[in-house]
Amino acid sequence: MSQAETAGKSGRARRRATVRNRVSWLAEGTMLALGLVVIYPLAHLFLSSLKEPDKVFDPFYIPDFTFWGNYEEVFRAGNFLISFGNTVFLTTASIGLVAILSSMAGHAISRAGKGLLLWIYFLLLSGMIIPAQTTMIPIFKLAVAFGLIDTRFFMILMYTAGVIPFATFIYAGFVKSIPRELEEAAAIDGCGRWRTYWTIVFPLLMPATGTIIVTNIFGMWSDLLGPLLYLYSPEKQTLMTLIFSFKQERTTDWGPVFALSVIATIPLILLFLFVQKQFIRGLTSGALKG
Repeated sequence: MSQAETAGKSGRARRRATVRNRVSWLAEGTMLALGLVVIYPLAHLFLSSLKEPDKVFDPFYIPDFTFWGNYEEVFRAGNFLISFGNTVFLTTASIGLVAILSSMAGHAISRAGKGLLLWIYFLLLSGMIIPAQTTMIPIFKLAVAFGLIDTRFFMILMYTAGVIPFATFIYAGFVKSIPRELEEAAAIDGCGRWRTYWTIVFPLLMPATGTIIVTNIFGMWSDLLGPLLYLYSPEKQTLMTLIFSFKQERTTDWGPVFALSVIATIPLILLFLFVQKQFIRGLTSGALKG
């Protein structure tokens, strides 16, 4: 190989390396900009919660982290812990029911793949295309007729029924990646269907369960319209209705509203950090067959 050819190849390699470095810098810069776009509202919310009442809407004022009066006022409200407990109970109970019912339905539908279960599957999927707003009046009339208004049980039913179609769709796709041989081997060893499902199949569905939790818990946790329509008692209000009522009563005192919003956001951030790996695995693995 001549010296000219060697120099030409070396030059092309340097140019490719330069292009790769530029693309890498561009990608990193884009990700950094997107990260700042996501972080800025959270940072603004937290800083606003630390401002004095007369400085809340001053965009150039940076708090010195010595004023925590807004948080003290939130805890002095008296019903914060009750609202927080109601929100945690409604959310965890609903997600738990969704995981149990939808995983079993998705497993049965995926393994059968025909007959009546397939038609039931299509019927469940049709529920995903119906806007929730169109069902508000019929659901409200049903709740009144059955005496379920102002009950936590009805809110759990509402949340669970609204998520089951999507959750069943995710589970049905994910079950296809689990080899049937695992269940057949368990059956040979004398394991019944019920035990096989809970000891072998369901633990393998954890990535799908993480996806269900992340994609739906935010809507349940931050739901305002449902509790406003169906929960009237003060001891049954959630964090969102507490924020709403606090804003109505003190329309000019936004500091505690920001403080309560920060407190309501922290559990969701911690939850996402805890299940993010399961969430990503659930999004990718369900598309593959074992």
